[in-house]
Amino acid sequence: MLGLVALGLTVFMIYTLVKNALVGKQLSSDDTYTGTVELIIPITARSEFYLEPWMKALESFKSTPANLKIHILIDGHHPSMAVWQELSTRLPCVELNSFLMRPSDTEAIPWMIEQISSKIKSSVVIIGDAELVPTEHAFASLSKLVSEKQKPCFALPQTAKLNPLGEAVAVLNPTLALASVFGFRKIRRNLSHPLMSIALGWMAMPLQTFQELNFSKITSRSWKQAMANQWDKKGETFILAFGEKHLLRYYPDDFKTQVFLLKEYWSELWNYADRAGLWLFLVALFLWSFPLICFFTHPFWSIASFFLLVLYRFFSKIVFQESWITIPLHPVGCLVWLGTLVWWIVTGLKTRYGSEARRSQN
Repeated sequence: MLGLVALGLTVFMIYTLVKNALVGKQLSSDDTYTGTVELIIPITARSEFYLEPWMKALESFKSTPANLKIHILIDGHHPSMAVWQELSTRLPCVELNSFLMRPSDTEAIPWMIEQISSKIKSSVVIIGDAELVPTEHAFASLSKLVSEKQKPCFALPQTAKLNPLGEAVAVLNPTLALASVFGFRKIRRNLSHPLMSIALGWMAMPLQTFQELNFSKITSRSWKQAMANQWDKKGETFILAFGEKHLLRYYPDDFKTQVFLLKEYWSELWNYADRAGLWLFLVALFLWSFPLICFFTHPFWSIASFFLLVLYRFFSKIVFQESWITIPLHPVGCLVWLGTLVWWIVTGLKTRYGSEARRSQN
């Protein structure tokens, strides 16, 4: 029964991924946009901000677009603040906003966005995660799409190709899980919105849509899920887009650092993420790992699942422009995710019960 359910869910993920790839918009370097656009990047203590790729991307722009403005919102003290201050003096399109103090009963990201919302005047507004690095074509292509459709758009990034092993681990993330279940029907919204809370991406929208958002009522930690819920209540749908090479998700180029951050990532998901999104991601991780963890108990279903996963990863490679090497390294990526999950659980249990034992002895 378990094997049949796993195969059925894997087929569902393949169908949804292919459907979203056909319906979604691919960002292109051929698109042009002459209107104004503003990008808002909230940075908190939990943000993994890759400054060097960002600086290279900004400096590689052929010219500083007059219609582009980038707002960096920093909650408290962040290591990248000093460098951003220096960079903002050289690039007039970058504006640094540092918030050293905020009310204790508010969530950092929606509160910071609310503080600068009155300054946002451009035709297209983008709110993006700190881990994502764009090219200049990402702004033009995504802004053109939003301007033409007059609808919000959620752009999913491509994983940067730093090293084969790191990429094989990095591609198995909540963003891939989101693309595999995303849909507008009620049942699929109940699946995709919680996953959206932990997926990475850019949320782009017309200025009027941005102004209609009530950030003061966002009390959840996920600004993406909260915004999508507000749009649902208004009956407003949004478009799915794929960044390809124009919107990249970065990760540490040192594999040991990447593994350590994955262990910390599980802790952040448990403490700060939407629990429904976490459990849905665990289901996706189980499906990706089914041939590994159930081979001896369900050998027939595991072999069948293996061939379905090869097909699934072939389509994910096409959609997200992954390296071919990530497909044969898929089992390694699953083992790293599962290993860091077990590492986090064991560490948490030792910390909890070890401290209780010490208190009882004292």
